Amino acid sequence: MRLVNVEAWNFRCLKCVSLPIHNLTILIGENDSGKSSVLDLLDIVLNDRRPDENDYFREGEGPPAERIEVILTFELDDADKSAAEPLTAEDGKLHLRKIFSTTLSETHCKGQKFLDDRLYQDFAKMTATQLDKVLEELEIQYEGRLNKEKRLELIASYKERAPTEEDWILVQPADLRDVLPRFERYRAIDYQSPESLVLKTLQTVYESTIFETEDDGQQQPVETLRVLKKQIEAEINKKVGELLTFVRRYNQRVRQISFDPTIDFSRGLRAGEFLVNDGRGLRYLSKTGDGTKRRMFMATVDWDRQVLSERIGSMRAIIRGYDEPDVNLHYEAQRMMYKAISDIVYQKGSRVQAIICTHSMTMIDRAPTTSINLLCLSEDGCTTTSFLRTDDDPEIEEFLHLLASELGITNTMMFYERCYIIIEGPTEENALPILYRKLYKRSLIEDGIRLINIEGKGGRKGLLKLLGKNRQKITLSLLDRDTSLVAELERAEFDPRTLKHNVFYIGDREFEDAFCDEVLCVCFSEVWPRADGLPWAPEHFRPLREDADEKKFSDALLGLAYQNAQTGPECKKHVLGVELAKHCPIEHMPEPVVHMFERAREIARVSEGGNA
Repeated sequence: MRLVNVEAWNFRCLKCVSLPIHNLTILIGENDSGKSSVLDLLDIVLNDRRPDENDYFREGEGPPAERIEVILTFELDDADKSAAEPLTAEDGKLHLRKIFSTTLSETHCKGQKFLDDRLYQDFAKMTATQLDKVLEELEIQYEGRLNKEKRLELIASYKERAPTEEDWILVQPADLRDVLPRFERYRAIDYQSPESLVLKTLQTVYESTIFETEDDGQQQPVETLRVLKKQIEAEINKKVGELLTFVRRYNQRVRQISFDPTIDFSRGLRAGEFLVNDGRGLRYLSKTGDGTKRRMFMATVDWDRQVLSERIGSMRAIIRGYDEPDVNLHYEAQRMMYKAISDIVYQKGSRVQAIICTHSMTMIDRAPTTSINLLCLSEDGCTTTSFLRTDDDPEIEEFLHLLASELGITNTMMFYERCYIIIEGPTEENALPILYRKLYKRSLIEDGIRLINIEGKGGRKGLLKLLGKNRQKITLSLLDRDTSLVAELERAEFDPRTLKHNVFYIGDREFEDAFCDEVLCVCFSEVWPRADGLPWAPEHFRPLREDADEKKFSDALLGLAYQNAQTGPECKKHVLGVELAKHCPIEHMPEPVVHMFERAREIARVSEGGNA
C-alpha cells in the first residue's frame, strides 16, 4: 500500500492543499510554511489520534474553522487489494477521508453505496414481522412461510444486485487498523537521541516477530504470549547485538552496548534504556558527550537500513516522516542520512515510504526533482504548494534524470531562484554577472537571479519544456538577433504574450557587437595592446561591423587580438566577456542589458535596499 496524495482542509495553515506523495518525498520551504504540519496531520490520521483546538485553521482574529477534513489516496498492490477489497474505489485505489470537529470524528472510504438507504439497516436485529415489512417494501417476492434465516438470505441476495453509486461510505477506524500503513514520526530531537531511532527500528522487529502476514494481507499473532515474550526478547537482543558492529565502525572505544526494552502486549514496544561501555563501564547514552552521540547516531542509521532490508517480506507498510534530519548534522552526516533513507525506500520490495522536511541543500539536490514539493506561506496565513510538472513528457523526464547536471541545474536552483535568464554563449555568461554588480553593487545570485547558458548543450529541449510548463512567467531570455531560440521557446509551450515581455534582443547580430567602439578600444588597449605600439582606435573595429558577409563579429574580434596583440591572455569568448564587462562604464552599458536587468529585478522583487 503506497500513499500517493494528501488533501487537507483547515488544518493549521493547511487551509486547502493537495500534495503528491512519492516513495521518497521532499518538503521544502521557509520556516512555518506547513512542512511539519503535513507530518503531524499524517500522524493524527494514520495513528488514530485527534487534533486539538489549536489545530483548526483560523483566519486572522476570526473564529476557528468548524471542521478539519483530510483525504489520503493509496495505491494498492495485489496483496493489499485482497485485504482492502471492501474499501476499494472504482479506480482501484483506497481513498480515506477523515472529518474532525470538536464534537465528532468520522472515517469514510470511497466505495459503492446503495442508492436505497433502507439497505443500510441492521436486518439481523429485526424481528420476523419487521423483516416481512422490509420484504414487502422492497417488493421481494417469495412463496410459503419463511424462517428468519431465509428472510435474511433473500435480503442479502437483493443487496447483491441492488443499484449502487460510488460515494463516501462511513467505516469504523478499527476496520482499517490492519490495512493502513503505520506512520512513524522522526522529530528534530530524535536525531540528537539515538535511543529514539533505535526504538522505532525495534518496533518493526517487534511487529514482524509477533505477527505474520497471511495471504489475504491480514496480520495474525504467531505464538502464545509467554513464548512470544521470550522470542521477542531474544530477537531484540540479537538485533541490538548487531548494532554494536556498526557502532564500532564509528567509535572503536565502545566495547559493549545494552538496550533493555519495555514490552507491553497491550501497547506494543514502549521504551528502553540505552547504555554504552567505552572502557569506563556501562553508562547511560544520554550522559555521554555530543561526539559520542553523533557517532552513535550515524551507526544507528546504518544499522536501521540493514534491519529493515532483512524484514521486507514480513513487515507492515510504513510511512516515515523525517522532520529536518539535517539539524545539527555536518555535511557528511547529512549525505549519509539521505543515502540511508534512499536505500531503504528504493530497495526491491520495500514497504517503506519516506517524507523528508528539510532545508538541507545536500538532501534537496540529491533527491529526484519530481519528488519535491515547495510549501510557501501566503500573506493571509495559508500554505500554498508547488511542484514541477512534467506531464510524463519523455524529453523532460530524460532531462531531469540524466542531463540537468550538464547545465548546472540543481533542485535548489529550480525551486528557490526567483528569476531565470536564458542566454546562448560564454561571452554573455561571463559578462552579465560583472555588469549586474557594477549597476547594483550586488550579485545576480544574491538577488535570486540565475543565468542558464544553453549554447550547444544537450537536453536543452527538455529544459525549455520544463521551464515552459513550470516557470515561464519568471524566465527571461537575452538573445542574439539572428537566433532561432524564440521558435524553440514557442514549441516548448511558452505563451507568445509572455515572450513579448520577457525576450530581449541585443546587438545588430550578437551580444559582442552591442558594445560601442570606445569600450572596445579601452578594453583591447588594457588587455591586448598592439604589437606595433600604436593605440587601438575605432577604425580597427568599424570594418568588422560593416562586413556583414564575413564571419561573426565576435569571431572577428578574437582574430583581431590574435593577429595584432603583443601580450595578454589568449583571447577566447569567455575571457572576452569578462574583460568587456570590466572595462565597460555604466553609461556605455548596452541598453537591452540594462532593461533586462530591470525586468529581472521586477520579477524577483528586488528593492534598492536588498531582497524584498
